[in-house]
Amino acid sequence: ALRPQYAPDLSLNLLSAELKKEDGGWVLKGETTVPDAAQRVQALADSLLGEGQYRNEFTRLPDPALGDSCYGLVRTSVIPLRGEPRHSAEQVDQNIMGRVLTLHKRNDRGWYLVQTDYGYLGWVIGGTFVRTDRAGVDAWEKASRVRVTALAPMIRTHPDDQSEPVCDVVLNALLKLEGKRGEWLEVSTPDGRSGFLKAADAVGADAYAVPPQAEALIATARSMMGIPYLWGGNSSKASDCSGFTQTVFKAHGIDILRDARQQARAGEAVVPDENFSNIRPGDLFFFGSGGRITHVGMSLGGARFIHQSGDVRINSLDPAAADFSPYRKRTFMQVQRVVQ
Repeated sequence: ALRPQYAPDLSLNLLSAELKKEDGGWVLKGETTVPDAAQRVQALADSLLGEGQYRNEFTRLPDPALGDSCYGLVRTSVIPLRGEPRHSAEQVDQNIMGRVLTLHKRNDRGWYLVQTDYGYLGWVIGGTFVRTDRAGVDAWEKASRVRVTALAPMIRTHPDDQSEPVCDVVLNALLKLEGKRGEWLEVSTPDGRSGFLKAADAVGADAYAVPPQAEALIATARSMMGIPYLWGGNSSKASDCSGFTQTVFKAHGIDILRDARQQARAGEAVVPDENFSNIRPGDLFFFGSGGRITHVGMSLGGARFIHQSGDVRINSLDPAAADFSPYRKRTFMQVQRVVQ
C-alpha cells in the first residue's frame, strides 16, 4: 500500500517491505531508497505489532555497510546499468565517464546497485567506477573540468593524432583539465589516467548557452544521424529512443528523465494544429498505444522529426512528405515543449 505513494516508478525508487515470522518472533525485512518511506514503514510496523515487538532488519539505502564511500565516478567512456546483478541481464541504461553515481548496496559477487544523477536505478559491476566519499565527489566537481562536445574522440598519450590512445570518450563526458598545449588540452580521467584531447572537442564543463537555443539542439541531434540503436543505450556511440533525446538535451545543459514515459511529463503540453505549424524545433513528439507511451522523437519544426529507430533518422507526420511514416502517424500521442 505504501509503494504507490513513495515509489510509484521502480526505475527511480526502490521500496520493499515485509513482516515475517521467524523462530517464533516477528522480523521486519526490506529496503528503500526513499528516506520518508523508511520512517513510514517502521511506524506501520510499530502500529501493527507494537514498538520493540519485532526485530528490525529494514535497510534505508545506501547500505550502512558501504560506510562513507557510497559514491562512484564513472571511469570508462560508457558503462552498462543492468536490471539484475549479472552480465547477461537486460541493459536498462548506460552512464558515461566523469558522471557521479550513488552506490546503494553491494552483493557478494561485486555488483553494486547504483543511482545516476538523474535518478535512474541499475546494477553495475565494480571496477567500472572509482569508489569515493562525499569529499571525493566535491573535489571532483570543484576541479577545473571540461565537457566533451565531439561524438567519440580519443584521448592520446601525446598531443599528436598518431600517438597511442589512452582511452575513448563520448559526448557529455567530464574530464579534469590539467593544462593546455597548443591545439590540445591536457586532461585526466576520474581514475587518474592522463593524456591529450583536441581543444576543439571540448568546452568548459559548465559552458552552456543561456537560454538554450533550439537550433543548437537540432544541430547536435543531426550530428548523430545514422548512429545505431541499442536497447538501454544512452550515449553518442549507440542509443535507444529516449537515450538519444536525453543525450541531446544533456549536451545543452537541459536535464530530462531517462525513459520516454518519464520525458512525456517534461515541459508543457502543446496541442498541434492540423498541419503542425505551431510546433517548434526541439519540441518532443511522443508515440505509443493503449494510452502507454513507448517512443520519443524531436521535432525539426513542424511535422518532421528526428528520432532513434533502428538508427538515428528523420521522418515526418505529414502524409505528403517523402519521409512520411504511416506507423508513427498512427501511434502519435502528444507533444511537449521543453525549450521555450
